Amino acid sequence: MRSILRLVALSLAFGPFACGVDERSVDTGNVVEPYGGDSPPGGNGMATVPNAPAPSSPNNESPSNESPSNAAPNGNNSEAPPVVQLPPAEPPTTPAEPDEVTNPEGGEMPAPPPEEPPVVAGPVVPPSDLPPAGEAGVPEPAGAAANLRVLDWAGFEAAISYTFDDSNQSQIDHYAELQALGVPLTFYLQTNKQQNMSPIWMQAVRDGHELGNHTQSHQSTGANIGADTDTATNFIQSRFGVTVYTMAAPNGSTAYSPIAQSRFLINRGVNDQRIAPNDNTDPFNLPCFIPPTNASTAMFNAKVDAIRNTGTWQTVLVHGFPGSNDGAFQPVDINQFTAGVRYAKGFGDVWIDTVVSVAAYWRAQKTFTSVTPVTANGATTWSWRLPDHFPPDQYLRVTVDGGTLRQGDASLAWDDHGYYEVSLDRGTLTLSP
Repeated sequence: MRSILRLVALSLAFGPFACGVDERSVDTGNVVEPYGGDSPPGGNGMATVPNAPAPSSPNNESPSNESPSNAAPNGNNSEAPPVVQLPPAEPPTTPAEPDEVTNPEGGEMPAPPPEEPPVVAGPVVPPSDLPPAGEAGVPEPAGAAANLRVLDWAGFEAAISYTFDDSNQSQIDHYAELQALGVPLTFYLQTNKQQNMSPIWMQAVRDGHELGNHTQSHQSTGANIGADTDTATNFIQSRFGVTVYTMAAPNGSTAYSPIAQSRFLINRGVNDQRIAPNDNTDPFNLPCFIPPTNASTAMFNAKVDAIRNTGTWQTVLVHGFPGSNDGAFQPVDINQFTAGVRYAKGFGDVWIDTVVSVAAYWRAQKTFTSVTPVTANGATTWSWRLPDHFPPDQYLRVTVDGGTLRQGDASLAWDDHGYYEVSLDRGTLTLSP
């Protein structure tokens, strides 16, 4: 009996070496570690590292040298391999504290990343890129959940869009003065002209201006005007990397109305009229004002006064400016024109923006106000389908007497300029007490 106890004591004292097995001789198989980047071709986002050491622990301590002494090769319980006699293992090193971890490539280890912010349940409705309208400091409505209203022109008194046709050289030559105005503009490119090779148009994209379609060949009619329009679109999209949402018909030809309807959100024509919220203006023959040759600032200012008095939208078409010998139709003096734009900008209550931005708001408002909402369990819901060829990331601004407005799981935030912003991409809005 004493002999047996003596053998047990010796076994415990010498550990696995008493049996002639070194822990390091156990094959732990393949270790799977996260793949540091995009998944490899045909993979699943993980990289297999043969016979790699175990990954570091979450607290950045060094991995232990210990392995289960009874583990079988390849992680199964098959018969143990022949015993291999190895010299005694070196004593294990003491794991370093987190602040003592060193970088194997030299230098100090980078600081651990900050903790992730808590996840907020439900989608977030981001703010729009629309400029703020009205004075700040308007309190959030606190009355009954009723009387939802869409604000005309995003909360501004009126709207105006300044457009330029034909890719004329004088527009390129005076781009610096146009850009200095600090307002978004729309350039309708006629794409069979050498001027389209100018780097100015790519700069215009970077500066936030719109590039629209004015066709390839500027034909008023013909059997191939649809293909000619598509050629221009393909050129603009491939060269400048933008999606074309609006066009301007050459010479205002109504032959382009059906072509535009199947391809674009808006087609600008030429007849001089103002556009009102929810009116019956044809979006595929949108009117505009073409100033006469050498038009004065007073003419441009009169258009601004008219839209502010009527709460409407005016588009303005300028072909070019004198001095570049580009044959621009009815050119106007650059200083007279820029003074007129500054006049409109000076009021602070006129929305000056591209055709696509104002047109998207105008058409979305008409779509929304035509919806019959559904009321159930005290909540009222509007659902809509946007017009064809509608740009993404557009918004409507609305107000109510009170209650809570939600899109999906997110409550809309009140903007103290006096409105909530509704994401049009979500296609639904609910008002509840």
